[in-house]
Amino acid sequence: FTSTEHDIQLENNKNSSFEGWKTGLCSVPPVGHSHSLLALANNTCVKPTFTELRERFTKLYKKKAHLHHYLHVDGMEQSFFTEALSSLNALIEEYHHLDANKASLIPDAPRLCIAR
Repeated sequence: FTSTEHDIQLENNKNSSFEGWKTGLCSVPPVGHSHSLLALANNTCVKPTFTELRERFTKLYKKKAHLHHYLHVDGMEQSFFTEALSSLNALIEEYHHLDANKASLIPDAPRLCIAR
């Protein structure tokens, strides 16, 4: 595949929640270097971090620990915390869904070939 063919294939395979991207290539390496390389990664490895955050938040929220500090702020309500937890749960669920289906979402990508 060429880069353009690969982009077209990804465009055809994407689902409704796919976020697009824009690529730009520059054939001039950085000053003082003979080559340049760009590596992009999009993965679900942050899911455990969000899961741990949810567990720690839930533990503190059940005890109402430190809640009074936030509720003294004008406009802050306790319902904001439950809404935030709900959003975090939805985010974790989305990452779980993407992680479970990642094999079907990403076609075989071409491998980098370094010419000498």
